[in-house]
Parts: sequence; C-alpha cells; structure tokens
Amino acid sequence: MLRFDKFLHETDKAYLIRVGSTEHWLPKKLCRSLITNKKLGGNVQIPSFLYERITGEVVDDMSESELNTLATVIIEKHIPEKKEPIKTEIDKTLLR
Repeated sequence: MLRFDKFLHETDKAYLIRVGSTEHWLPKKLCRSLITNKKLGGNVQIPSFLYERITGEVVDDMSESELNTLATVIIEKHIPEKKEPIKTEIDKTLLR
C-alpha cells in the first residue's frame, strides 16, 4: 500500500501522483484499490517492486516465520510414462 500526497492527473492507462516532492506515473494495470480523500491525497495498492522504486524502501512480502514454514521439494529425475497413439477411424457417413 502506497500513501501519496496528491492525485494530480489520470490518463486512459496511468495515474500521476505526487509522493513527497516527486511525481510518479503508475500504470493502471498494476494499481488496485485507488482511494483519494477530499484533499486529493490517498493510497493505492501496487506491486512491491514499484513501491521499492518509488520510496527506496526494501519490502519483504513474507515474514521470516512464513519463510521458515515453506516446504522444499527437490525433483531428482522425472521420466514421463510412454503413451500409445490413439488410432482414429474415418466415419464414411460424414463424407459426401
């Protein structure tokens, strides 16, 4: 969630916002839940890489406890089973 100071402009594909003293264009396809208040400030949900680019803060999407609970799966070797081709017959009643 990115909190911005001012909603400046909107085009068909992007929003222009001000965060601090800098202006940033945000692609609409990456934005969710844009909320503005009466003074045209507000917040918007954006991906973490875009948040890091704008604010300079590193975002960790998962907490350390969540990372520790992830299972590790190692696939050593996988050989798919061989399938025989399906033989099809022509239905002569469909031919003219």
